[in-house]
Amino acid sequence: MSHVEGSININVSPKIIQQALEAVEDAPQWAEYLQSVSEVKGRGAGCTYQWKYSQKGISFSGQTKILESTPGRFVMTTLGGIPSTWTWTMLPFGDSTELRLAIEYTVPGSVFGKIADKLIVERENQKAITNGLAALKKRLESKK
Repeated sequence: MSHVEGSININVSPKIIQQALEAVEDAPQWAEYLQSVSEVKGRGAGCTYQWKYSQKGISFSGQTKILESTPGRFVMTTLGGIPSTWTWTMLPFGDSTELRLAIEYTVPGSVFGKIADKLIVERENQKAITNGLAALKKRLESKK
């Protein structure tokens, strides 16, 4: 299993970040490589939806289920493509919130898949986290 993570301070409350994460249909506007979200069923914990993702010319799709959604923690798991668990932690920090994202994922395939993960995929995933967090920050702070 592979792991990438990142964090950023956002000048909004944890509740506003939670609401943004629950608005899964808006995620392609700030989540790098996420092409589309469809068939959204529910909101918050228990919500499921389909997604399409494209990274470096490789496209795949799958389903996400939100396992937990509180102003302090948001956890989702994906099936299909590259199975993963995304854990978002929101820590109040004065008038802002430190948002942390940790992703555990498994690249399918043989030894070559694991080599590709260490050489290419992990670096791209780390970049995607950094860019996605910055885009979410910009989106949320512009609405203040």
